[in-house]
Amino acid sequence: MIVVAALAHLAAYLAVAGPAALAFGLISQAIFIAPGILILRAITPRHGWLPGAVFGPLVGMALGCLVMTLLWVAGGRGPWLLIAAPLIVATLASPARRLQGRWRLPSTEPGDLTAVALLLILVPLIVGLPFAHVGEMTPDGQAYRAYFTADYIWRRAVVIELAKGASPLPVNQFFDGDEMRYYWMPHILDGVQYRFAQAWASLDELLLIRSLAINAFFVTFLYGMTRMFRVRPWAAAIGVAFVILSTSFEGLYALFDFSSQRIPISQVTTLNIDALSRWYFQGMPIDGLQRVLFYQPHHIIGYTMGLLGLTALAIRTRPIDGVAFAVSGVCLGLSIAISSFAGLMATVAAMLFELVGLLRSFNVRRAVSHAIGAGIPLAAAVALVFGLGYVDRSGQVVELIVNPVSVHRFVMMTLLSCGPILMVTALAIPAMRAERRGLAVFGALAVTSMAFYFFVNVRDHGNVYTGWRVGHFMFMSAAVVIGVLVEHLAASKSAAQPFQLALLAVAFLGGLPTTIIDIYNTQDITNFTDAPAGKMTLLLRPDELQAFDWIRHNTNPDARFQVDPIARGQETWAYLPAFAERRMSIGLPISMVPLAKYQQGSAAIAQLFQEEPLAAYERAVKARINYVFIGPPERAAHPGVEDRFDSIPNQMPLAWKNGTISIYEVK
Repeated sequence: MIVVAALAHLAAYLAVAGPAALAFGLISQAIFIAPGILILRAITPRHGWLPGAVFGPLVGMALGCLVMTLLWVAGGRGPWLLIAAPLIVATLASPARRLQGRWRLPSTEPGDLTAVALLLILVPLIVGLPFAHVGEMTPDGQAYRAYFTADYIWRRAVVIELAKGASPLPVNQFFDGDEMRYYWMPHILDGVQYRFAQAWASLDELLLIRSLAINAFFVTFLYGMTRMFRVRPWAAAIGVAFVILSTSFEGLYALFDFSSQRIPISQVTTLNIDALSRWYFQGMPIDGLQRVLFYQPHHIIGYTMGLLGLTALAIRTRPIDGVAFAVSGVCLGLSIAISSFAGLMATVAAMLFELVGLLRSFNVRRAVSHAIGAGIPLAAAVALVFGLGYVDRSGQVVELIVNPVSVHRFVMMTLLSCGPILMVTALAIPAMRAERRGLAVFGALAVTSMAFYFFVNVRDHGNVYTGWRVGHFMFMSAAVVIGVLVEHLAASKSAAQPFQLALLAVAFLGGLPTTIIDIYNTQDITNFTDAPAGKMTLLLRPDELQAFDWIRHNTNPDARFQVDPIARGQETWAYLPAFAERRMSIGLPISMVPLAKYQQGSAAIAQLFQEEPLAAYERAVKARINYVFIGPPERAAHPGVEDRFDSIPNQMPLAWKNGTISIYEVK
């Protein structure tokens, strides 16, 4: 089975990258994760290969990103970072030996290898075709399709900016004179790789190689987390497979709805299927874990570090252990620095779990020891978040409100988005009461998640951001619950056992259509149906590709280009930074909040395309724009814009032009 898994992954890698990029990407990934495996091996020398294999890669990835980021801020920019950061992390392996025996980590059992191999096969089955079609050249241009195209395109824009090597912090590509207001630390490895290898490895190749690797680490991490709670290998594999493949009834609902209205079933290919709760009912969208595998590797690292920090509290062997809490605090702090909102949720859950423990058996020594142990690394993480420029001081990012989207048709939306998991969790309640495995830690996470779901909101995301993070945490936790359930049912001699097994199967089969439809839709680059955020597939036409090529080879990498961000809207909001590899003076980045300053700046800069020529020139100079980019959206929104610019050739000469694109230089 391990051979089949290896061949499936090899096929997936060969589908997304050429030999040179593949060799470089895989070797640098292996070097980056190796220290994490060494650290876990040092902590668990008598547990076999399992702990190091399932937890080590993402621990190495997270610590490597931290060290590489610190070296970057200190001025390091060369390819030596790919070696130096892992070597520094590897020095932790020796002191890690002192942590032996502090946690009940899983020991390797005979069924582990087969279970891990089976789960690894899921990764190429889910992402193989979607990844193979990313950036594919078609007769009409280069196509990019994702369940939500912005995720991948934004990742391109972040990595490109990091690769430019601005010191000490990356530049805000959408606001002149500002730093990048985004949690960029998990992208630092991609930035260093692209800075070094862009002459012979495309950015798409490097990003997809890393996504495939992190996806493999993710499914094995979930397996390891389930095994932490003494779930047998076969049951743990079933739990992980269930939450990866079957979390939502939205696909089933769409099939039923279309058939009842005599709409062709093929129309499901026009839907953002795992966001049906949002599209159809204006409720809270909750994405399944297959979408994390598609294009969110940075969140995977943040999620897993948060869960590792949280579960470390539940499986510790000593009631009072400040060192264990310090390690937990490091993991939680890494989660905050990598995926800030997810890290915040995991940290609050850890605080709640420990608070309940203190109330049950209050001990001043325990309270002080644990608070100091976890508090120091968490305080350092918060300082790092501010030091790296994540937080925009122009406005509040997180607000405490009763979220109107969360409460809208709550029961129906929850059943639609999470039905299979809810059914199985309800079925598992008796088993969890009978099984004393320390699962209360997931109760703390569930309570925290519900509090965030209803009362915490990230601004300027349509009140839906918390739904994605809450859903992902709940689904990951459910892997353990389902593993406990199936193990319990297998041993049960109750007369209700056949009914319970049938209900489990119905829940799984009911959630499969969503994932199957989502996989098909995500790889379909022939679908140009209109969606709320633009076309289902973003197509870069030959004229645009020609313009981008001219820009990359004939303009300064630090030059600022300008399109009309309002005319372009959400479909091509990261157009220039992600594909032309150039900054904008002002844009509308939907991933950086709050949006007020970007909206105000965009409204002002849009005047450039319609006002009198000399006034437009003066506005461009004040905005420090080097080039103005005119494409079909600008031409349609501002008739005569090129005639106006052509009338002032001394101030704004035409620098380049083809059939649909004109580029004017601002002298």
